[in-house]
Amino acid sequence: MGLLSTLLYLVLPALLLLYLYVRRKFLYWADRNFPYVAGSFPMGSFNGMGTKYHFTEIMDQAYQKFKMTGLSSAATGMYLGFKPCLLVYDLDLIKQILVKDFNNFRDRGMYFNEKDDPLSAHLFSIEGDKWRFLRNKLSPTFTSGKMKYMFLTIKDIGDEFLHCFDKYIESKQPADVKTLAQRFTCDVIGSCAFGLECNSLKNEGSELMVIGDKVFKPGPLRTMLVFFLISFRDLSTKLGLKQIPSDVTKYFMDVVQNTVGHREKNNVIRQDFLQLLMQLKNKGTVEEHEEESKETISMNDVAAQAFLFFFAGFETSSTALSFALFELAANLNVQDKLRDEIKLVLAANGGQITYEALKEMTYMEQVINETLRIHPPLGNLIRIANEPYRLTSPNVTIEKGQMVMIPVYSIHHDPTIYEDPERFDPERFAPEAVRIRHSHCFLPFGDGPRNCIGMRFAMLEVKFGLAQLISQLRFTINERTKLPLEIDVKSSLLEVKGGLWLDVSRV
Repeated sequence: MGLLSTLLYLVLPALLLLYLYVRRKFLYWADRNFPYVAGSFPMGSFNGMGTKYHFTEIMDQAYQKFKMTGLSSAATGMYLGFKPCLLVYDLDLIKQILVKDFNNFRDRGMYFNEKDDPLSAHLFSIEGDKWRFLRNKLSPTFTSGKMKYMFLTIKDIGDEFLHCFDKYIESKQPADVKTLAQRFTCDVIGSCAFGLECNSLKNEGSELMVIGDKVFKPGPLRTMLVFFLISFRDLSTKLGLKQIPSDVTKYFMDVVQNTVGHREKNNVIRQDFLQLLMQLKNKGTVEEHEEESKETISMNDVAAQAFLFFFAGFETSSTALSFALFELAANLNVQDKLRDEIKLVLAANGGQITYEALKEMTYMEQVINETLRIHPPLGNLIRIANEPYRLTSPNVTIEKGQMVMIPVYSIHHDPTIYEDPERFDPERFAPEAVRIRHSHCFLPFGDGPRNCIGMRFAMLEVKFGLAQLISQLRFTINERTKLPLEIDVKSSLLEVKGGLWLDVSRV
């Protein structure tokens, strides 16, 4: 009887109060008479994410329901867990958020915990003055001079990338180009970032690639954890929760600390990303001519930025490169046209792929941009309001701390912006075509002061990979590739289920 009384007088009222609290939370947009996607426990408007739907697919469903049908022309309310957030798709409003009123939306609202989860405190996630300091200090990493030096490293790895297709040509077996692209970018980033010889191409994989899968394919439970961390950042920080798995943190911290220790002990100097971070740690600057500063960074900061540079560059670049190869295999006329341009430019440059030669390949850039339009590695952008921000159209206030989401994938596939959007057509990015479109209908790298800092490096890496392969190989689609392509809901980036299998032959 005592237990029953406890259940009746304590537990049931508590559950009722919890139910009413949750129900009240999910009335936020209804109370404001604002169009919204209904939310429910536990993930708000994102139930099924990571198991049934990709994050991008859920936002695209909202885009199709509200923007494309005319129910709402600028934005739609959603719920991230219990928290109201705003899905914005009006291009002028997006420009305001990313560029014109950047100071009102300078942070992404991602979880990071410098004390308990040091690798999470990287440039993509950190906020405020520390972000501004690191962004300013690291921007010189991607000047033309430093890029030219890194290009020499990319070129050294290029021959091995080309030769790894030999066995598929000889055996007449299809190649999974996503896996091969990952090995290539893993070796490039490993060398350019840390001076490490990952040998992924030679050994058909590396430990860093295994670690990469843990980062970008977190599984249902870790997906739920990441969702919780973003939804309840303050509570998660107080509880000391970690976004990065402990074994990943230990492995990567050991790699960075051992490499830094070896270089400092033996006075080893390399012109790579880690060397610049070491200069920032020891001198507070990455430029040789600048005076030393008292504002330096810690070893944990070094490891966090190296972690971001490696994994973001390795995975996003391989995604872009493999999708470009797929689209070229599916559109042989485009592949032939690109090959003609590559051969013409190389003939004028002594037959060598150089940094300058790649800059002359304008059709190549159109091919890559059209690939990034159809298959943006990051299908959405996220910002949070640093202060209350009043919108007049639509008539609503974005409250301080409220998240704003920009559905990049949906905008890139909007038929009112890009006619027949599923068709691969590099001519969309001819200069005259670009000029007549809105400046913010193409956002693969974001925009404004918080755009992708490694954008130029990523483009260089993909350009070289395509020039090296297309100049000497011909790609066609193998029947193992499942068409139409299906997004892998378990991946945090846009990745295809079942792989991208292509047949390869020599030109």
